[in-house]
Amino acid sequence: MTGKNVWYDPALRMKAGELVGLSALAPDIADRTLPRMIVPPPEERDDELQAALFETESQPDIAKALAATWPQRDVLIESTYLMDEFERSRSGLWLPKMFESAWNRNVRAIPLVLTSDLLDDNVGAFRAAANHPSAIKLGIVIPYDDLVDVEVLNRVIDKLATIGLSPTQCLVTADFSKADFTQPEFVADVIAGVLDLLTASAMWKQIVFQGTNYPKRNPAEPGGYYQVPRNEWIAWRRAVKLDPQTAEHMLFGDYAADCAEIKFGGKGGRAIRHYRYTTTDAWYVQRGLDIGTHEENMRAVCMSIVASGKFAGREFSSADDHIFLNSRGLTGPGNAKNWRAINTTHHITRVITDIGAVRGIIFKKRAISELGEQQTLFA
Repeated sequence: MTGKNVWYDPALRMKAGELVGLSALAPDIADRTLPRMIVPPPEERDDELQAALFETESQPDIAKALAATWPQRDVLIESTYLMDEFERSRSGLWLPKMFESAWNRNVRAIPLVLTSDLLDDNVGAFRAAANHPSAIKLGIVIPYDDLVDVEVLNRVIDKLATIGLSPTQCLVTADFSKADFTQPEFVADVIAGVLDLLTASAMWKQIVFQGTNYPKRNPAEPGGYYQVPRNEWIAWRRAVKLDPQTAEHMLFGDYAADCAEIKFGGKGGRAIRHYRYTTTDAWYVQRGLDIGTHEENMRAVCMSIVASGKFAGREFSSADDHIFLNSRGLTGPGNAKNWRAINTTHHITRVITDIGAVRGIIFKKRAISELGEQQTLFA
């Protein structure tokens, strides 16, 4: 059940690699994680999700993609891009059924709605979709620049009342995805102000800060590396230092090891051989060459990460174990799906571990096998 044990809300694109990455999390890390799944528009879906969503024509199927990778755990489902695709005017017919079907298949799906959709007249579908056993009935995403307008927040609270929901049943996300994170100390002050505003407005079930400083394009040159500061994490951590109660009242959220852009103009193009290796304050982006085989390039990438001084060790996560084994030539190079999975597993483990440090909680290292008995979840 969602409660005080949850610390972290990563926004994901529901890619196959992300789902594999979630399934590879250690149980104590998964217990602290509440993913925000943004179902992407058709042109941005990978083939596995595309097939899963459209096995039936009457309603999208989110359960098939999640039942094997995130069962019996709460997950926020943002269906913004599905609304027009499956007809917004008919959402009262298909949206509640989509969530009901997910719960029947052990996927604890919680509807997440943007303010632009919630403030629309056609909101009965969201109330019906919120009829489920989780303590959080509905999630609401409010862009941070809307939070400077108290009227928007008042309209959200009034709209909840009209559909019979209380803020005590709702999670609210202050989405800083469009914010400028070049000066994290400035953003920290804004975070503190947003938290004060939200706590003064109502007794919300949960409040989330969410943002990212990851660039839209790969910043590393072929064969090289680049470090991107995790200024959204630095800003949240600074806000906690300014007021330690922030860690108790506002969950940390980011877009995992990715930017906040959802629409890139369609699929296609050659996958870039690289890892986005999350450290305590940056992403260490190590990129392979554009020429040569996956095997030689990804082994070189892994060797560079292990030798960088940033490597957390084999015992840190199953993803780190894979990187180590690949650096020794003991596993295969994988593909774009595997690379995204490893980015996801390591990143979430890093974030939960670091939030634990803020809260004075240490997570145990995972057991590893002898090199002659190696196994990997990312083969």
